[in-house]
Amino acid sequence: GLGASPLSDIPTGMAPSTLVFGGRGFVGGAVCRELVRRGLPVMCVSRSEKAGSGGELPSAVECRAGVDALKPDTYRALLPDARAVVVAIGEAPWAERTGGTKERAVQMNGLSNALVLRAAAEAKVPRIVLVNATMPSWGLIAGYREGKEMAEAEAQQYPETSKLGEGGCTVLVLKPSVISGTKYWGRVPLPFGAVMGPMRLAMRCFAGPCKWLEASMPTLFGGVLRPPVRVEELAVATADAIEGKARGVQVLGTDALVGYTTAQS
Repeated sequence: GLGASPLSDIPTGMAPSTLVFGGRGFVGGAVCRELVRRGLPVMCVSRSEKAGSGGELPSAVECRAGVDALKPDTYRALLPDARAVVVAIGEAPWAERTGGTKERAVQMNGLSNALVLRAAAEAKVPRIVLVNATMPSWGLIAGYREGKEMAEAEAQQYPETSKLGEGGCTVLVLKPSVISGTKYWGRVPLPFGAVMGPMRLAMRCFAGPCKWLEASMPTLFGGVLRPPVRVEELAVATADAIEGKARGVQVLGTDALVGYTTAQS
């Protein structure tokens, strides 16, 4: 079932799972579905056992509720047997301007991610995927940007902090700009992909002028004039990193993610 179950209920002898932090969210849910589609064991770890913006998850996904990324004791016991860890947690960039604070934005987009990565490093988890972002340098989202930069810095250091070295681990940092796809409000699907489709097409057609504007006015447009990345493209890139043989740290930005197709057969 999709409900929470205590750590003592974890069956022994099972194939190692990929732990998806934020698996009930928009990106995390898509990652869970792609891993299930490939027949890979996956565990969604989240604070709530209710469906989130990622919608209902397939029955093949094992779900653990009551996990708080800011409290490593709530998930540390899950890490030693993990095949991979996917970190897809954070808050929207506008949260600090709609009732939140800069400090909370740093905590939710940076410290939460960094603590998961540090705990994974202690357990020597061999594959890591961090869902990060390409973003503008606007002061309005200073806390969001500071948090995302903190998370990426932690991921870049993972081969060293885990003591696995570049040849002993796989670290993928995904840096989309806007992400398109179907989000859920309860059971109601919200097809943002259909709305953003024309914008994606236009920005791909006018990639040259968009890049020129970004380069000419980086403070205003840097990281903004990029086509939306489909959530399914992020999920496929994540699954490829988990199944693939590449080692070391790799960063995929919008240019590499838009139109991404699997490298696996």
